[in-house]
Amino acid sequence: MPLTTSNVLLLLLVPVVFVWTSRTYHLIVNYLAARKLGIPTVVIPVSWQDTWWVLIWGNFRWLRHAPLIGHWIDFGHHNWAQELRWRPHRTYGDAFVVVSPKKNEIMINDPTAGVELQTHYKAWIKPQPLYSIFETFGKNVLSVNGEDWQRHRKIVNPAFREQNNRLVWEESLKQARQMLQVASGRPGASQTLLDVRHDCVLIALHVLSAAGFGHAHDFDGGLRVIPPGHTRSLAEALMFLLQKILLVLLSTKFRVFGWIMPRKHKEVTEVVQEFRQYMREIVAYNRATTQGGGGGKAADIVSALVEADEAAKREEKTAGLGMGAKPMYLSDEELLGNLYVFNLAGFETTANALTYTFPFLAANREVQDWAGQEVDAVLQGTDAPDYERVFPSLVRCLALMYETLRLWGPVPDSTRWCAGDFQTLRVKDHEMIIPAETYVSTNFYGLHSDPRWWGADSLEWRPQRWIQTDRKTGKESIAPPPPGAAFMPWSTGPRVCPGRKFSQVEFVAVISSLLQDYRLEPLVIWGRMQTKEQARQALLDVVEDSHNVITPKMRRPGDAGVVFIKR
Repeated sequence: MPLTTSNVLLLLLVPVVFVWTSRTYHLIVNYLAARKLGIPTVVIPVSWQDTWWVLIWGNFRWLRHAPLIGHWIDFGHHNWAQELRWRPHRTYGDAFVVVSPKKNEIMINDPTAGVELQTHYKAWIKPQPLYSIFETFGKNVLSVNGEDWQRHRKIVNPAFREQNNRLVWEESLKQARQMLQVASGRPGASQTLLDVRHDCVLIALHVLSAAGFGHAHDFDGGLRVIPPGHTRSLAEALMFLLQKILLVLLSTKFRVFGWIMPRKHKEVTEVVQEFRQYMREIVAYNRATTQGGGGGKAADIVSALVEADEAAKREEKTAGLGMGAKPMYLSDEELLGNLYVFNLAGFETTANALTYTFPFLAANREVQDWAGQEVDAVLQGTDAPDYERVFPSLVRCLALMYETLRLWGPVPDSTRWCAGDFQTLRVKDHEMIIPAETYVSTNFYGLHSDPRWWGADSLEWRPQRWIQTDRKTGKESIAPPPPGAAFMPWSTGPRVCPGRKFSQVEFVAVISSLLQDYRLEPLVIWGRMQTKEQARQALLDVVEDSHNVITPKMRRPGDAGVVFIKR
């Protein structure tokens, strides 16, 4: 048969029809399954579970307000919870299911159900298809479930000890002071929020380098030495991996990325190999030190992790476990996997919290003065505040972090599915029987800002809401969430983030250093704004115009800024 134009078109049309038919079939099957849950449904033809759609979704944002299809443009992206927060739940209820050709996803905006999903880790486990993306360097405490998670957690816990927190405190103070000297020395002592992000990233990177790997260096210098056998410095490799997380995930988990962007794929592959080699060398050095009797002296995370792993090996040897028994220690690949996740989680959480707190402070002078009163009273002008005495007393500084994470937490939601064939989940007075491999996501951004629990000012940055005062002593402390509310930026329950205090200590050290010597004001960018009030509004507008690239990022950080005013 001759190859005519019509035949070519037919050949091209066949796979299109096949894919369309297959997706339609699965959409119908999923819809029928969703109806059995007895909750409202939102049906969309594409979702964040379609890799190809995630890559092109941004080109169709302009359709989000279009009739009939606008809703699936919104719900078709994993970022919708950050942008819409609790609002869709006003329409569809505190539990509704998003139906797509891939898997159904139940969205939860009920504090009680949300806490149950996060705390009952044996009944509600992390879906491997989602969390395997964090296994670039190996399985880790974030990605595994069940007995494997318990084994990882036992080794990981000792790494985040008070000895390490003290190191975090001292290094954060050093980095903050050097950063403030650099920032205040810029023309007009001003910088855009792009500069703020850059500075906060450097602080987080340098604190991780010191507290994580035992490599300390100056804020404006950094680790630039490239040792023999390497083509990049450790700082450069770490910075690349942490700032280009999405690129790394796409390159390491999806082969098609290598075909589409071969140069980027090659660069990512080289950096991943570099970082893996650095981590293996650091682990080998600490293992040799520990086995030689020199362990326990260093405060960094790698040292503690290796020491705990070697202790588990000795315990296993003493226990005399038989053939086929699961190991009690972590493999080298699992050690690397945990080190990478520690860096990823610790870097993004703290860098983002600081980046978003700076503009909020500049826009709210009264909050700066309120927190500054505490800083003055606690530090009393000292240049070397003691960690054990000072950190627990800076509760207002910590309240700044809580309030920023309430509005701009590291992730918009957290997904689980049931362990076994099904699980029951109650939302208010409705009990659902949820089948296996059905995604159930807790809407953190909804829970953390719903006016029902947080009041009419739920979208306002008001750190004072986190302070409670003892009537007898007058001592202040962090207040619990309002009655009926839940607060889970570090998750909650047994699987709470092990680096929670690490990030809190770093944040408080940086903010207290800032408020001890400076105040922030909105930057008036001539040609764009004329008054400080316009500059203040520009700060809030830029913060609000954020999207999610693994964690929140401002779309226009160059459109607003802050000025450092020496006290």
